[in-house]
Amino acid sequence: MDILISGLNNYVGRRCISNMADEQIHVYAITRNQKLLEKRLTEPMRATLATVDLMRGGSSSALVIPNLQAAFYFTQVPTLNDPLNLNLEILCLRNYIHLLATYNCRRLIYVARLMDKSCLQPIKDLLHEFNVDFTIVLKNSVIGKGALINKVFTSMSNHRLLFFPKFVSAIEFQPLGVLEFIKWLKAILFVEEFHGQTLEVGGAETIRFEKLYNLYEQEGVIAKRKLRPSIPKFLARFIYQYKMDISSTDFVEFRRVVQFDGAVANLWQQHMPFTFSPIAQVLRADH
Repeated sequence: MDILISGLNNYVGRRCISNMADEQIHVYAITRNQKLLEKRLTEPMRATLATVDLMRGGSSSALVIPNLQAAFYFTQVPTLNDPLNLNLEILCLRNYIHLLATYNCRRLIYVARLMDKSCLQPIKDLLHEFNVDFTIVLKNSVIGKGALINKVFTSMSNHRLLFFPKFVSAIEFQPLGVLEFIKWLKAILFVEEFHGQTLEVGGAETIRFEKLYNLYEQEGVIAKRKLRPSIPKFLARFIYQYKMDISSTDFVEFRRVVQFDGAVANLWQQHMPFTFSPIAQVLRADH
């Protein structure tokens, strides 16, 4: 089976081109800047890559796919809760749908984040307009080598003092191991009950932010720090972005994770058997 992926600036999308292919699935992917993408890869690519700019129409004579049966689109923008970002997303998604139509492919998995839940109606309207056979996936945060949370925790562990904002420490969410999430994405492709549906997905455990950091320490993913003074919310941006060398883009994304991620019921399990591993096991497998 041939599948196509768009959204390689997205962390999960980028990991897919190295980890989604198997004996049954051949992966094709598109990107605006192939050289830049290849510089960002940290593992061997197992996909056929083509340069396609969805902002400028999305056609490519170089992209030959013999039997395209399904496609994935990983959201291209930092948030859908902004008119400019939403319009850009609609433009790129529309052009991607046109590209899929040239291969007679209607099956599309649109992957977004839990924080996008209240902003999905324009996306759904577009999918219905073009009669796309879609499934929308709203995911919890992912963890794994190179993931946002891994980068933030690594930056935090490089300092003698570990600063935990009070508003962050007690927040609970349900992180997904990225490699298992990729397997899950493949598994949902042709489950009949998921066609036309929105699925919310989270990992095996609901965990507090501070406890997750402790697991990273226990599993040897990051260095241990003993002193943990708590800091008020108004100091968090200064400490995290400037003193811990966390980029402004990563900080904004991290703040959104803290604000919007949470526990989900994983109701999709009623129609598909799939078990995510405990977080400690996920960390040992991919860090």
